[in-house]
Amino acid sequence: MKENSNKNKILFDDRYIENIAARRLCVEELIKDLEGEIKKAPEGSLRIVDKKSYVQYYWCKDCKDTNGVYIPNEKVYIAKALAQKEYNRKVLKLAQKEKSIISKYDAFLGKESYQKIYDDMRDAKKKIVEPIHPEMNEFIQSWQAEEYEPMPFMDNTEFYSTNGVRVRSKSELIIANLLEQYDVPYKYEKPLILKGKGTVRPDFVCLNKSQRKEYIWEHFGMMDDYDYANKNILKLNVYQQNGYYLGVNMIASFETSQQPISSRNIKSMIEKYLQ
Repeated sequence: MKENSNKNKILFDDRYIENIAARRLCVEELIKDLEGEIKKAPEGSLRIVDKKSYVQYYWCKDCKDTNGVYIPNEKVYIAKALAQKEYNRKVLKLAQKEKSIISKYDAFLGKESYQKIYDDMRDAKKKIVEPIHPEMNEFIQSWQAEEYEPMPFMDNTEFYSTNGVRVRSKSELIIANLLEQYDVPYKYEKPLILKGKGTVRPDFVCLNKSQRKEYIWEHFGMMDDYDYANKNILKLNVYQQNGYYLGVNMIASFETSQQPISSRNIKSMIEKYLQ
């Protein structure tokens, strides 16, 4: 097993997982754009007749029309639109197929992991088994042991999680308790430097243990307040400019005065991204 240790590290390099997630977002955006373009395109299809020194274009406006109406040179834009539609449909079909494959792989990663096989073994067996990535547990311990200077608290904020972590709001308390319930390592308000913003402190920095991958988690609790919402939309844009994308390496939860935080939704996000 030792001679394959470098190869095995690829299985646990979160850059590969992030690339897959980023490609899924790109494919989804492509599908959305193509569907919009196809919807705007003219009905029917294009028939081309090759002559010796030129080509002629015909517009077949429905499936029964096999000959079509001749398209003069001054209306060649119609031929271009019909040809583009044909191309876009083929690209769309391939993109939808790729999205389906990536979604199945995402679902697989969400349920299965090499680390989980080892974690689920009895301690007596763990002692005599050499896992394919023996540094995994050391990595998790090292991640949890990293120290940073916490932010000060006001005296009137007395919210403590089950494990004794102090947070600033009832909503953050719900998130912290659920992270602990699911045994997800996290750091509360760990400083992070962003270009164009300086030092920020995401509410939580979480670790997906099976993938050795960090996610930042921001909770936006007053989205019906215009100034608050506008400020945090700008913050989300800065995160994106620094390589943090929702669903890739960032999680966000939201609430308003009329729509409070949902424990069910928080659990779903933990199960999707952090298990």
